[in-house]
Amino acid sequence: MSDDAEAAFGAVADELRVRILRELWEADDPLSFSALRDRVDVADSGRFNYHLSKLRGRFVEQTADGYDLRLAGNRLVGALYSGVFTEEASVEPTPVEGTCTNCGGALEASYEDERGRVTCTDCDVALLSGGVPPAFVEDREDDLATALDGYFRTMLREVRAGFCTQCSGPVDGRLEHDPEHGPRAVFECGRCGGTFHGTAAAVALDHAAVVAFYYEHGLDVRTVPVWEVDWLHGATRAGDAARVTVDVDGDELDLVVDESLSVSVAERP
Repeated sequence: MSDDAEAAFGAVADELRVRILRELWEADDPLSFSALRDRVDVADSGRFNYHLSKLRGRFVEQTADGYDLRLAGNRLVGALYSGVFTEEASVEPTPVEGTCTNCGGALEASYEDERGRVTCTDCDVALLSGGVPPAFVEDREDDLATALDGYFRTMLREVRAGFCTQCSGPVDGRLEHDPEHGPRAVFECGRCGGTFHGTAAAVALDHAAVVAFYYEHGLDVRTVPVWEVDWLHGATRAGDAARVTVDVDGDELDLVVDESLSVSVAERP
């Protein structure tokens, strides 16, 4: 992390500065000094200018049209609205259509302690689990499971494309062989060191061969909830790689995921 991080957070450690950022966020166009001061509602021009100067250059830019947010300012206000720093939320467990691919038990979705889950009520296996910002569940309580499915698919696509979901830094993926859980996909950010873990089979979820295979059976794998995709947890070790068998209505497609998480083979058995 940059040595300037402390200075950056110090620059917004004031309620008035946060109000300035929020007013610029809500404005449709850049605001003049006086218009911005009126919206923030600060009578003392000198005091307002002092706090605005602490934001200029890093979070706010001054243009010929007035003051506007820089990318850092947009990211900061977006994080505030996400509720990560300021809110708490929870959603009581609600039933989910379908059954557990591990034991056939009933499923439920829940959100607590900034974590969304789809779990089995019988064997307690978490078929979907991960950190989710509090704002994500707002107005999604009635269909939490579907929302979580879309959220985690989006995260997987981002890391598969090489972007960290935390800091947007470059991500490299590798295959690891876990003695207890089998082949696992691990994505690690070269900038912040953040990691994203999943099953080896998950990297093939949107592979063209898999999408086409489902399409042949009148299905769209992109709309099948991940907890109903039973082959996601069935990868087996094949030397340094992992073998995945996609099964749809008794028809099978074999995939091989190599050490770099590329799907190198896709064929019918």
